[in-house]
Amino acid sequence: MSTQEKPSLWKGYVLKAVIAALVVFAGYKVFVDKPSLEQLAPTQDELDSLSESIELIEEPEPVEETPAPEAKPEETPKPPADEAPPAAATEPPPNLVELVQPFVETGDDLLPELIEGYEGVSFDKLASFAYEVPLDPVTNKVELAKLNAQIPERIKLLDKKAVAIRGFMLPLKVENGLVTELLIMRDQSMCCFGTVPKINEWINIRMAGEGVQPIMDQPITLMGQLKVGEVLENDYLVGIYEMEGDKMIGPLDL
Repeated sequence: MSTQEKPSLWKGYVLKAVIAALVVFAGYKVFVDKPSLEQLAPTQDELDSLSESIELIEEPEPVEETPAPEAKPEETPKPPADEAPPAAATEPPPNLVELVQPFVETGDDLLPELIEGYEGVSFDKLASFAYEVPLDPVTNKVELAKLNAQIPERIKLLDKKAVAIRGFMLPLKVENGLVTELLIMRDQSMCCFGTVPKINEWINIRMAGEGVQPIMDQPITLMGQLKVGEVLENDYLVGIYEMEGDKMIGPLDL
């Protein structure tokens, strides 16, 4: 072995010796000189000393909040009992129309107060009230009395009076070219337009004698004795006005 190889061998021996020493030292620490569990666990005195150094933090007691009083709505001051309400509260609105209006003749079919001894009456007066016509037969006096109560007293005062009425003719019965039975109506709505008039807008007239000349589409005036009251045929209401006709005159005769 040469002199150059001897130092390298010596270094190798030293390195191995160091490694072996480290292994032995580590084994001693792990298996021989390991700490016991008793040394790791703190003693009671140590725990007491530590507990004395801990300061307890007291939580503040919760403060109960007093709810704020509810605000009461302001009451509107009431007027004194003896104080009258404002006029605007008692008067009806101006755009309302009264359902029951006083009877006022328009003048369209006004007649003189007396015509040859007959009292002049217009359809404005005869048709100035509402009348509900029953659809069923009228079979007893109680129902008939209820119907008759719809006719105002001012109209009932014309019953059995000699009157003159102006209107339009609708012939019902013609004999030898003369009309012996007819309706005199307020206007020509039924003849020309097929509109059924109200029950107080016509009068059923039976002419005395041979009859009168048929005059259509022109207003005529008929005189006779007026009957006011319900007219029934086979227990059905067919009218409330009848007349025993005496004579007829045209509008040019007045």
